[in-house]
Amino acid sequence: MTDPHTPDMADDEASLQAFRAEVRAFVAHALPHAVREKVRLGLEVSKQELVDWQQRLARRGWLVPHWPAAWQGCDWSAERRAVFQEELVLAHAPESGGISLEMIGPILIRYGTPAQQQHFLPRILNQEHWWCQGYSEPNAGSDLASLKTRAVRRTRPDGSEVYVVSGSKIWTSYAQYADWIFCLVRTDTEARAQQGITFLLIDMRSPGVSVRPLVGIHGWHLFNQVFFDEVEVPVENRVGDENAGWSIAKSLLEHERLNLARVAENRRRLAKVRAIGAELEEGGQPLLQRPWFARRLRALEVRLEALAATVLRFRRQARAGQALGPETGMLKLLGSRLIQDIENLAVDALGPDTLAYDRAAHFEPAAPEPGRSAYAAAASARRFVTRGYTIAGGSSEIQHELLAKQVLGL
Repeated sequence: MTDPHTPDMADDEASLQAFRAEVRAFVAHALPHAVREKVRLGLEVSKQELVDWQQRLARRGWLVPHWPAAWQGCDWSAERRAVFQEELVLAHAPESGGISLEMIGPILIRYGTPAQQQHFLPRILNQEHWWCQGYSEPNAGSDLASLKTRAVRRTRPDGSEVYVVSGSKIWTSYAQYADWIFCLVRTDTEARAQQGITFLLIDMRSPGVSVRPLVGIHGWHLFNQVFFDEVEVPVENRVGDENAGWSIAKSLLEHERLNLARVAENRRRLAKVRAIGAELEEGGQPLLQRPWFARRLRALEVRLEALAATVLRFRRQARAGQALGPETGMLKLLGSRLIQDIENLAVDALGPDTLAYDRAAHFEPAAPEPGRSAYAAAASARRFVTRGYTIAGGSSEIQHELLAKQVLGL
């Protein structure tokens, strides 16, 4: 068994295959069958089930392989990380990491003070703190620099310095579970938009913080609106300098683009579509053999492999210390559209069986009716969820414009 903290500088094919077998064996043993089935069928995984899975990864030393070894990370090559993610997906493991491990953790490692790192990072690793992201606002989504949430610096009677935050954030994923939120706030209304923004860490239990659920047509409680009514935030909870939060946000967004390509998620969902194609028949033939289905499936497979190769190239650049520029925006464009097309094919293959809505069926697998696929219960909801993928994280229209201007020079 390999040491999860040992640098692996030379991953030849043999070592990668050995590592793949090791990960596959671990997941087969550690992942509960009930959770595996939920993920396979596209059902919702509870917070506790996700916490339990992440604790199992942590005990193996594989919770944050992308973090430095000093913070329980692994010095893996880009190829090894890709193998690891692929094996988790193929085994129907729930996606771990998210905002806490993939976003705020790396930001604190790179920009946080030693005191912030010592306080927050261990609590992120042991699941004590769950985080959400406070970027978008009702009138500041793709044009994030136009955000209005205000933070005014004041001195308390005891002499301590705080920011008083007022405003709201919207489309805040899983804020209902979060203990903390990292926010972009405006601290200078006179400066150029990008130059008057500060990066703050806010305790969700602070007086004046409230959360309103936003339940979509898919019926799932994914998003929320978070309100700040004169919330006091200690100055010590600022990351970086005052009015310098935009550079931190850009750094995060550049690396977030690698995740918004959704390669692992696309692999899982494409495997589901293959399973549907093997399970169902049309005209006396498996769907996999029907020209319309086979043609669309092969096109999706080609697009996914091209996307995966491009993400791997960017990861190698980041690992080599090269800055990731605006060209990473194309990954989000390609990944979000691909996942929509995959879910469209799933619904087209399942047909009218996807029209029935049963909220309870989104949480626990149920024995399907005779002749009805078990994938049908959540298929339409999954497709509706993905409709927002070309909006969230920067709309496709804005991404096209940024690529035209900043990459192609048009």
